[in-house]
Amino acid sequence: MKKICKQCGEFKEIEAKELCCLCYGRKRRLKYPEKYRAASRKYRLVNPEKSRASSRKYYQENSEKVNTKHRKYRLANPKKEKARGKKYRLENPEKAKVRIRKWRKENPEKVKMGIKKWKKENPGKYREIKLRRRGHGEVKKGVIDRLITENILKYGIITCEQCREFCENDYHIDHINPVSKGGSNDYDNLQILCAKHNREKGVRIIDYRQISKNNQMFLTG
Repeated sequence: MKKICKQCGEFKEIEAKELCCLCYGRKRRLKYPEKYRAASRKYRLVNPEKSRASSRKYYQENSEKVNTKHRKYRLANPKKEKARGKKYRLENPEKAKVRIRKWRKENPEKVKMGIKKWKKENPGKYREIKLRRRGHGEVKKGVIDRLITENILKYGIITCEQCREFCENDYHIDHINPVSKGGSNDYDNLQILCAKHNREKGVRIIDYRQISKNNQMFLTG
């Protein structure tokens, strides 16, 4: 029996309660969400091909709507989205690599911005990576953190061992005995210098930490 639907106002076949089939279904889904989710899950498991085809068709017809909805969900649930992404990468490593490679190729500016942001947020980790590349070897875990922590405890803020000037955002991890002369990546062969004095030092072997210690011993004596 056709009537004007109470909800959408269109002349359609009435399902129940003066509502068309579509509006009545929507109302029922809102009233019994768990029941409908379970039924939908069961249908997808029984009919995977039909379900994929239906999802593909819907996405093609409503791509903007779907993307906006997904974007909103990702922003509202960052932890869930991160866990879902991690799970997908573990289950599909090859597909994940291809997708990441493709995204990086299509978004070079975003990649650059992401790397720049990560470097700014993780200066210690970045310096450790840089040090590994320079030294062509392994830096033991926690060496850089120990060096920075001891420097802060000594001076109150990250300070150059040569000039004793604060250099919180412009400091280098210097090899006392340069790598080119056989210097290691051990804690005892590393010191914090500002960018200017690290460049000036070049390949000379100078331990400013020891000089500072000797001066203090001389003054206290």
